[in-house]
Amino acid sequence: MDLPWRFPDPQEEARKRAAEFQRLTPDERLRELLDTVETGLVILRESPHRAAIERVTLEREEEWRRAHREVFRRHGF
Repeated sequence: MDLPWRFPDPQEEARKRAAEFQRLTPDERLRELLDTVETGLVILRESPHRAAIERVTLEREEEWRRAHREVFRRHGF
């Protein structure tokens, strides 16, 4: 085993991943994004903290509703 271990530079890895993504076609990019979103939803559904996540999500949605109602009230939309 060779020591010390060397880990890749996170910024360089991010640049490589960004370049790979930019080379994809628009359809491939959309598929990648949708796959990422779906993976996140699966993780949320299977989380042992699902109840807390749902509570926070509902609280944030209500905050957005209040903010939208306030904008409409103030500006007459």
